[in-house]
Amino acid sequence: MVFSMQSAVNCTVVGDGFVGKSCLVQKIAGGKFHQEYVATLKDNYSTKLSLNGDSFEMNITDIAGEHEDLFSLEVPDIYIVCFSLVDKDSLDSVEEFWIPDIQSLDQSVPIVLVGTQLDMRKPFDSRHITSEQGQKAAKRLGADYYVECSAKENSGIRETFQKAVMAKIRNEKKKLEMIKRMLNR
Repeated sequence: MVFSMQSAVNCTVVGDGFVGKSCLVQKIAGGKFHQEYVATLKDNYSTKLSLNGDSFEMNITDIAGEHEDLFSLEVPDIYIVCFSLVDKDSLDSVEEFWIPDIQSLDQSVPIVLVGTQLDMRKPFDSRHITSEQGQKAAKRLGADYYVECSAKENSGIRETFQKAVMAKIRNEKKKLEMIKRMLNR
């Protein structure tokens, strides 16, 4: 007999405007890809996700690509930080603004770094970010996981949110281990 656990995961998706954050979120929440750009202020979504037999309620906040918006929100269980694989400036923004802002709020919140718009990346285009460059950036920035995705082609979407759940679980285990060590002194 398999027992299933249900747990909530509060996730905030951040990154510059026009990088595909909303397409990513809308794809996991409703399965639709919208070709046209629609500006986001702050949208909330809820969806269920299964991972290893457990069911998770994903509460996802998609905020505008403005750095100030981050400070007006409650700190989530996990941040999904997005940049476009075809826009080096968006990765620079992740390194210079998004990650430092997140870490100034709470350094213990896990981060999944996500390269979006994979379908638009062209091999050998020096203006585009390669998988290796994305992985190196994730390691340098201390992200828990790195994923590449395309909402248009529906690739990497589910994996992005599964990694978010995995990062939350791993973070909770770390906190529990730290408490156990402190109590056993």
